[in-house]
Amino acid sequence: MQKPMGRIDTVAVSSRMQIPGVIPLVRARTLSYTVRMDFDGTIDANPTIEVYYSPDGNNWDNLTYAAQAVAFTINTTRQQTFIIDPPEHGHISIWVLNNSQNGVITNVIGWYSIQSWPPWEGDSRGLIDTAEVYD
Repeated sequence: MQKPMGRIDTVAVSSRMQIPGVIPLVRARTLSYTVRMDFDGTIDANPTIEVYYSPDGNNWDNLTYAAQAVAFTINTTRQQTFIIDPPEHGHISIWVLNNSQNGVITNVIGWYSIQSWPPWEGDSRGLIDTAEVYD
């Protein structure tokens, strides 16, 4: 894997923390995000990975763009990759929500990979205003 985007030492009981860093989107087509975390022996609920969007990196949505639960197993490390259909431009931040009333999550690490559209204009056929099709 590439260098991690960010790390969180501990996500406390019933709390939420952002994985440090922001993912820039430029002509983004597909975003894959991988999260690895350790569960202690008292965790009692699946954590949720939350994705938030900002068009400019400063003004963030207060509703999640996407969210996914991670199935927990006590005293183990879990790694899971999520495929996100992102907007083509803007910024994404990743948060970890610890839904457990008893256990902490530790050693959270995140990585991402983006597939982008090419920088030139997309392929098109025909003229929309005349409905003519050229073969």
